[in-house]
Amino acid sequence: MQRLRWLALGLSAFVAVLIGTGFRDPDEGFVQQIAAQLNKFYQAHYPEKSYLHLDKPVYAVGETVWFKAYVVDASRHLPDTLSRVLYVDLLSPQNQVVAQRVLGLQRGTANGDFTLSDTLTQGMYTVRAYTSWMRNASAEYFFSRRISVWRTDPTAAAPTTAPGRRKKAELNAATAPVQSRQPDVQFFPEGGSLIAQIDNRVAFKATDVYGYGVNVTGVVQDEQGADVLAFQSQHLGMGQFLLNPVAGKRYQARVKLPDGTVAIYPLPIAQPEGLSLSVAEIGDFLNVTIRRKTLAGTAPPDNITLLGHVRGIISYAGRGQIDDTRAFTARVPKNKFPTGIAHFTLFNGQNVAQCERLVFVRNEPSLQVKITPSKASYAPREKVNLDVEVHDAAGQPVAAQFSLAVNSAQALVANPDAHNILSDLLLTSDLQGFVENPAYYFQQNVPDAKMALDNLLLTQGWRRFVWKQLLANTFDPSPFPLERTLTVSGQVLNDGKRPIANSDVALILSRPDRGFANATTDPDGRFLFTGFSGSDTTQALVQAKGTKGNRSPVVRLAGSLAPLPKTPLPRLISPQPEIAEYLQTSKKQQAAERRFRMDTSKTIMLGNVTVRGKKAPPADPRKIYSQADATIKLSDLPGASSYINILQVLQGRVAGLTITGSGFDMRAQIRGQGSPQFLVDGVPVDDSYINSISPTDVESVEVLKGASAAIFGGRGAGGVIAIYTKRGNPSYDYSKDPTSPRLAYIKRPGFYRAREFYVPQYDGSTKAPTRPDFRSTTLYWNPRVNTDASGIAHLSFYCSDASGTFQVAGEGLSFTGTPGLGISSFSVQ
Repeated sequence: MQRLRWLALGLSAFVAVLIGTGFRDPDEGFVQQIAAQLNKFYQAHYPEKSYLHLDKPVYAVGETVWFKAYVVDASRHLPDTLSRVLYVDLLSPQNQVVAQRVLGLQRGTANGDFTLSDTLTQGMYTVRAYTSWMRNASAEYFFSRRISVWRTDPTAAAPTTAPGRRKKAELNAATAPVQSRQPDVQFFPEGGSLIAQIDNRVAFKATDVYGYGVNVTGVVQDEQGADVLAFQSQHLGMGQFLLNPVAGKRYQARVKLPDGTVAIYPLPIAQPEGLSLSVAEIGDFLNVTIRRKTLAGTAPPDNITLLGHVRGIISYAGRGQIDDTRAFTARVPKNKFPTGIAHFTLFNGQNVAQCERLVFVRNEPSLQVKITPSKASYAPREKVNLDVEVHDAAGQPVAAQFSLAVNSAQALVANPDAHNILSDLLLTSDLQGFVENPAYYFQQNVPDAKMALDNLLLTQGWRRFVWKQLLANTFDPSPFPLERTLTVSGQVLNDGKRPIANSDVALILSRPDRGFANATTDPDGRFLFTGFSGSDTTQALVQAKGTKGNRSPVVRLAGSLAPLPKTPLPRLISPQPEIAEYLQTSKKQQAAERRFRMDTSKTIMLGNVTVRGKKAPPADPRKIYSQADATIKLSDLPGASSYINILQVLQGRVAGLTITGSGFDMRAQIRGQGSPQFLVDGVPVDDSYINSISPTDVESVEVLKGASAAIFGGRGAGGVIAIYTKRGNPSYDYSKDPTSPRLAYIKRPGFYRAREFYVPQYDGSTKAPTRPDFRSTTLYWNPRVNTDASGIAHLSFYCSDASGTFQVAGEGLSFTGTPGLGISSFSVQ
């Protein structure tokens, strides 16, 4: 066997060595090009990762989802990234956003919460987290986690007092996926292709309709139906086998499914020639084997290049030549890689990627987190003191930021899809698609976990970039801004299709501050407004001004995300005994919280009160006056859309109002008063802006003269012309409007202010309580646990009246990017 010549170790040192040698070999030049382009990609795109530590995996309606967010750079996992704004969504089982939190990040972290309304349907919900900058990459790399939300009476439907809610509930039940659909079984040759007359490792994965693994057995058969080999899954429907296919033959798998039925699945077609790449972990090394097969078998040797990197950090590069007679091998030390997914790519002599292989490398240990309660057992309402100690692998203290949850063991027993900060940052955040129970692969003393993880990486994709695009320097555009503060962004299009460059865009603020700002679109027609404080909800208008040749520009705001992949989520019908017991506990706790205010010592309970009244029509917040002298509704003017601007529409329609000029240079005068003050949705604007407003954007116009305008003081001395846009009216029905408004209305929420987890204070007395305290589902939650220079943090809280076993789980990150996890427990007698 031949061996690849080692070229480099690490990106920065690697580039320096190559530049210093002044080589002319085209292969070494290609490796240098790879290093430069990788470095350029990570500098230009600066990919980020997000992670949420949730207080528990199972919830009942009426409870609160508490979470701590961590945002890091995707390469070295350093906190305090460039982004300062994080979006956290709660999605229903039908992929609809139920609630959203916009959080301001400090040192890469933030905390928040969701209240699960008792009107929610029972089902599997999704929590996802992302920054604006992360939207430039695939949504597959957002943090995404499924959580179970049960009703405390699982057999009861959600309240459906409103007809719309009832219809939606019926629709959800009608469109639920059928559980009897046949499982999906796929086969993945190692390296990417099945090559004839070569031993190929083939991995397989069997999943149900919800993406969960199902255990299967089967046999591989040739096209004549003869058995070639038998196989069976090892963990979560995944496994592997060796196959040496005969050239020209097709193969299929006869698979026995969990329900006892048998189904036939085709294997990939074996290619008559090509390259194969195989990687095996042996001790402290990764043994890489490369083989070539050509039709003639006598083709001249070909140049090959092998590259290994972890999150863009090049740890191995080798080159050499290969023919059909001998395999090429590389013995790669694992200690040259940072911990994470090592991505091996094999390039041919034309510098085209031919094979890829993912391997997980474990090197630097995670943070050593020790959580120590002051006692193993406590009495109800007794004070619990906790010490959190964090050290690195060498035993040195580490300053880190943590979050900590204390839960009843009931909420944790039935958790088939466990996540933690190790499994997310080191594994799932670098993989596309759903990964079931990722925490399993990080359990210690589980002999099969290493093999199961290898099977996962043989069947799961990694595509943060595409080599062909990377090497050609054709990076995808980044339409979404990197947000240091809250922003408003979008694109201006001609007739809603082609981008308009150098277009003037106006932003008119109505709340919380009144103001006006201008921007100009870039070559792709995109605009950006920044500097919003985030202290309150911002309401504003954005309009692109029409110009010669582009009189109908359309503003398209950077809108909501596309829905998650349409993988159906399992329905929650009958809870397991542990979950049923948990739901009863939650029901009792919520009943006590409704009856007693747990955060005060004095509570007055009222009896039933009936309030009757008529619903008053909502006041228009854009108006500060009661009545206008003249009102023109554009819907009453069938030909209004044919006018150039709104002033031309007003011409001759209001007594005492004179409109002069033409085109985009028109003026208004009110007889006996002078030039009026113009308002757009309550915001003062100048004449030039009014000339650019298209009638298709306007709902109505109101004119105030004389005493009617006195409420505006000196500004209303010349009268007032108030223009109300369709976008400025949140209740405007666009389904009845065939026009395409170029005026965009924005209601931008400010930063969410997270609620504080209620922690009662008791004096340690064992007297019978006057008010019950049933806290147990989440006994304690603290999202801001910071260890000091000695690596220690001290915490304290009180037990409730509930007894049983409680688990303490702390997750966090050092300021150098190393994640850590600690678990402990205590009991309440």
